[in-house]
Amino acid sequence: MAVCGSKVMVLKKVGKPIRYTLPGGVKKRKETEEEALIRETGEEIKLKLVEEQIQFYLSHIKRTDTEIVNKNYYCTILKPSKIKVLEKHKFETVLWLNWKKAIGFMDKSDGMAIKAYFKNIGRKQKNKENYERQVSPRIAL
Repeated sequence: MAVCGSKVMVLKKVGKPIRYTLPGGVKKRKETEEEALIRETGEEIKLKLVEEQIQFYLSHIKRTDTEIVNKNYYCTILKPSKIKVLEKHKFETVLWLNWKKAIGFMDKSDGMAIKAYFKNIGRKQKNKENYERQVSPRIAL
């Protein structure tokens, strides 16, 4: 997922009802997950990423009666900009949306990953603020 502040970059899928997804796809046999994400993103939208920009965030494992699907999420921080869709048969546009608005139009695992990311950021920020208030001014740098 690409984030900036409280916004997340989503791809609007072609058709109705409104559905959003995150860039990505399936790993080919000899690729690393990072290489697959960079390739898939480059195929779907005009965005060139490098491995140093992306960081593993979390895995979501979904079990059904017939299969186990492991979806890995990576994160990068980007400045919102106009990004061109290359796979127009799949996606209408690239949008930067407030994460709370986006997750209602996404599949369950993507929505869960985005929510976890932003809830974690808020918790880290709150913990940092509490820690800073607890530190005595004479030892602060």
